[in-house]
Amino acid sequence: MILRLLAIITIFTLVTAVVGVAGAQQRNIPLRSVQGAEVNAVHLAQAGDSSVNLEIVSACVDGTATFKIVNVGDKWPQLGKLKVYHIFEGQTKEVSAREMRFARGQKASFRMKNVGAAHIGLFVEPSWYERPFHYDAEVACE
Repeated sequence: MILRLLAIITIFTLVTAVVGVAGAQQRNIPLRSVQGAEVNAVHLAQAGDSSVNLEIVSACVDGTATFKIVNVGDKWPQLGKLKVYHIFEGQTKEVSAREMRFARGQKASFRMKNVGAAHIGLFVEPSWYERPFHYDAEVACE
């Protein structure tokens, strides 16, 4: 009984060291460990008072397109938008836009179920900095 309890504590300690307490409690799969996961960095030149530096991990997890965005730069001075697009047979449609004001180290995630043969794209649009449109991350769950 004591050996079993020690084994459980050791496993929990190892898991929480790798994914954090919240991740261990929710049993989230770290996206970086998912086969086919891609990591994209968004580094914009100094955009006003704050630089925009994000890390975006995209993956398909059990048929669900998943994006995890982490602000590795400065706190955003204003709201910006994270726009999600459905891309299918040459047609692009915006399906979601989320306004955010990222703090340093803040995380956000998006999940879209049942995307079928479509690709899902993500574009970051700071309101204080105009940048040309291109997908900052893209995922396909084929």
